[in-house]
Amino acid sequence: MAHIDPYKILGVGQNASDDDIKKAFRRLARKHHPDVNSNSKMSERKFKELSEAYEILSDKEKRRNYDMFGNVDPGASFNGFNNFRRGTAFGGRGFGANPFGSQQSSGFGSGAPFDDLFSDFFNRSNNRNRFQHESQKGADLEYNVKVSFLQAYQGTRLSIDTSHKKIEVQIPPGVDNGSKIRVSGQGAPGSRGGAAGDIYLRISVDDHDFFRRDNNDIHMELPVTLGEAMLGAMIEIPGPDGRLALKIPPGAGHAKKFRFRGKGFSSLKDSSRGDFFVMLKIVLPKDIDEYTKELVQEFERQNPMDVRSEF
Repeated sequence: MAHIDPYKILGVGQNASDDDIKKAFRRLARKHHPDVNSNSKMSERKFKELSEAYEILSDKEKRRNYDMFGNVDPGASFNGFNNFRRGTAFGGRGFGANPFGSQQSSGFGSGAPFDDLFSDFFNRSNNRNRFQHESQKGADLEYNVKVSFLQAYQGTRLSIDTSHKKIEVQIPPGVDNGSKIRVSGQGAPGSRGGAAGDIYLRISVDDHDFFRRDNNDIHMELPVTLGEAMLGAMIEIPGPDGRLALKIPPGAGHAKKFRFRGKGFSSLKDSSRGDFFVMLKIVLPKDIDEYTKELVQEFERQNPMDVRSEF
């Protein structure tokens, strides 16, 4: 091979410092390394020239001989880098061998001059190649889902349009605002045979017209007449999972509370359930005629009460 100037190969001048040479080699070697160029033959040749040029200029004695005689060995005929190809470069092992073995050179530092330059580079390259060939799990996806109060109470099945397909999802009874449901294996597809990601559904629950949730308990105000509260009554009321019979005892006052055990929300943590509370709300007529007023006044005379005695 014809003589090639190592300074020209590395793109530095003859007065370049050791640090300048090292930086030039590192920059060009990364650019032309076969691992980052699909192992092309041209990259291999270029990388070989860069390595041989750096082997000369990183060794103080070889660089001095080259500057003085145009050859690293004044006693031998220097024909390009043939002596390096026959075994001088990399401790006699040539380009195909591992240049980072135990043999040392008189370059920068006490170890082989390539150790500090390429250890990180080859680690990154190997990690990248391994990453490119390993299977990867698909991305997790998150969707906001709104359900009605009764759907949250009873549980429901919903059809969800994801970014890549339509799926059926079971919403368990007991979900509340902010509940997060994981649907395994329904997220984005994996690559190179990797498993699909997961879907996470963030739940929001609509308010109900007359039911109110408090943790797992349900509360409702029940309007009743004055007569129902005074005389008692058996009435049918709406419950979260169907109609319920409520017996109001005579003399039940305003805000009297009744409890239906186990009629509240299911717990997502265990098998327990909340309760359903019904509170009476006495509703009086807005317009009272004169006759009714007289009846009420007569009732007051017949049933005197000091309801503010404690005040």
